[in-house]
Amino acid sequence: MAKLLIAAAVTSLLPYLTFAQNLPSENSRLLATGKLWTTVKYFHPYLAYRDIDWDKALVDALPKIRSAATQAEYAAAVQSMLEVLKDPATHTGPAAASTEPGASAQRIWIHNGLRNPAFLIRAGGETETITIPLGGGVEATVRLSEPAASGAPPAPAPDRPHAETAYPSTEYRILAAYNIWAVFHYFFAYRDLMDEDWDDLLPVYIPKFIAAKDALQYNLAISELLTHVADSHASVESPTLSEYFGVAPPGLRLRLIEKQPVVTQVLDSEAAKAGVHPGDIIKRVDGETVFDRFKRQAQYVAASTPQALGAMLMTRILNGPEGSTAVLTLEDASGNRKEISVKRSASFFSPPVAQRGGEPVKLLPGNIGYVDLERLKAADVDGMFEKLHAAKAIVFDGRGPAGDIAGELAARLTDERDAPAAVFTGPLTMNPDVPRSGVATHTSSYFFVQSIPNSSQWKYKNKTVMLVDERTIDQAEHIGLFLEAANKTAFIGSPSAGADGDVNDFVVPGGITIHFSARDVRHANGGKLQRLGLQPSVSASPTIKGVRDGRDEVLEKALEYLARPE
Repeated sequence: MAKLLIAAAVTSLLPYLTFAQNLPSENSRLLATGKLWTTVKYFHPYLAYRDIDWDKALVDALPKIRSAATQAEYAAAVQSMLEVLKDPATHTGPAAASTEPGASAQRIWIHNGLRNPAFLIRAGGETETITIPLGGGVEATVRLSEPAASGAPPAPAPDRPHAETAYPSTEYRILAAYNIWAVFHYFFAYRDLMDEDWDDLLPVYIPKFIAAKDALQYNLAISELLTHVADSHASVESPTLSEYFGVAPPGLRLRLIEKQPVVTQVLDSEAAKAGVHPGDIIKRVDGETVFDRFKRQAQYVAASTPQALGAMLMTRILNGPEGSTAVLTLEDASGNRKEISVKRSASFFSPPVAQRGGEPVKLLPGNIGYVDLERLKAADVDGMFEKLHAAKAIVFDGRGPAGDIAGELAARLTDERDAPAAVFTGPLTMNPDVPRSGVATHTSSYFFVQSIPNSSQWKYKNKTVMLVDERTIDQAEHIGLFLEAANKTAFIGSPSAGADGDVNDFVVPGGITIHFSARDVRHANGGKLQRLGLQPSVSASPTIKGVRDGRDEVLEKALEYLARPE
């Protein structure tokens, strides 16, 4: 009899046990919630113009979503978040028949990049919704359109920085993970060039964001996540990270030469007196080997190419607190090692110090013009061509950052009208990337071709070359695209950084600013630049011996190339 009673009790409880057993894991619930929250954030029309604190709606619901023990509790927790919208068309459960009056047109919220939301009006009076599965039989329906006459003109509020504390609560850290995933999923220009599926990283990093024990762990988790996008523009800025990497360098400039961190400039007179010379190799920093320091920092620095990673780390590997002393172990030309102490100060590179000295525009022996693109201003371009009008050839030195002078330069090198110089593409976010009947994924994009400005000025017709290396990045690479399109300028040196594209940014909880490439930039023929760099037609790299001897071996190779008979 007792066995029969127990069996009957188990049988009566079976539906409830199955109901609980089908509940997705906490991490699965958080993943589904994140994609639902993102869909509403960028596609629900109310978020475009109504004063709705969608961040707070998530933060308030997360504890209940995480602790849910049954599907009913899970669905109720999600519904508590959606209720903030006060929209009967957005709710847990399947879509219901619309009760809204018919309309001649509907409007949807679209995004031409992260910073350019707008409404698109389209014909048809039916309200569009999408149903999103949340796991375990729970689903949510989200409004995607509304009658075109609804509400006020769109005036979306900026994202809330939530900068009250450097170490936000667990819920706000989860919010940060959602925000980062969403922005890179919908607005990152180079997601197709990533080595990994971006969506696969969210389930890995949500637990890391939750487990972060302090502000530094939280910041480093964000930095580590961004390394997976392989974009040198994908940087993370916060006081916490500045303190970790160090805000102040000694007055030394380094480059990776022959796989060694080599001093190429000594800007601190006291360091020079202490015996630091160009060509010295850094072996240890504050007792830590350079290899270990490089490896430790590299796991938190996003880079488009290996050469770009090396260049970025060389700018920060000696850093430390302002006013602190860097204890360096150096190896000189004789192979002898010495330990020196040098002062760190942001003043050594503030304002930024140019890579090279001397006149930025000059004539070299053999009647060869030389132009340092790092120091050339747009207003000086015409004067530069006047000065070098009779030069046999011109060397454009692009080994470093440059200003927005690509158009001005290229316009003086070609007679072709409206010559294509670069192809731009970017994400056009019109519909949520959520599976629906017959469609597994959904993306849109726009593109335009940037042309060389037309100029009535005389044109320089002789040969030109551009020096490039790992320091050639962004605007300097863009100059390369324009020079290539204008007159097939030859690139001499080593591959550039491979990071060109308009940079956008957003802020996540903790007041942390994240930058990323918002547009894909390519050669005029559509060839790839990102993650590849400008490829030299003549390869040349410096040597440690050359640095010690005060030679510019890449410039020497360029002059040798220009001296060849036609």
